[in-house]
Amino acid sequence: MEISLAYTRTMQLAALVMARGEYVVEVVEPGDGLAFILVRGCLQITRRRAGEPPSYSLHATPRAPLLIINPGTYTIVAERSVLGLRGSRRAR
Repeated sequence: MEISLAYTRTMQLAALVMARGEYVVEVVEPGDGLAFILVRGCLQITRRRAGEPPSYSLHATPRAPLLIINPGTYTIVAERSVLGLRGSRRAR
C-alpha cells in the first residue's frame, strides 16, 4: 500500500506499508533513484538481468536504509511486515 505524502515534478515521498511476503517489482531507469527508510520490518531487494538468476540481494532495515541508483529491474519482498517511507526520484 502506498500513500502519497509529497509529490513534485521529479520527486515523490510516500508511506510504505507491506505485509510479510508481499512483493513489488520496481524498474529504475538511468538517472532515477529509490530510497527505502524503514521504521519497522525488513525488505529484501534483488536485481535480475534478462535470462540470468538474481545477481545479488540487498536488505533494508530500520538500522540500514537503502538507496538504489543503479538502473535495472528490482524485486522488493517484505521479509517481515514493513512500515516506513519510500522516496523516488525520476529523471525527466
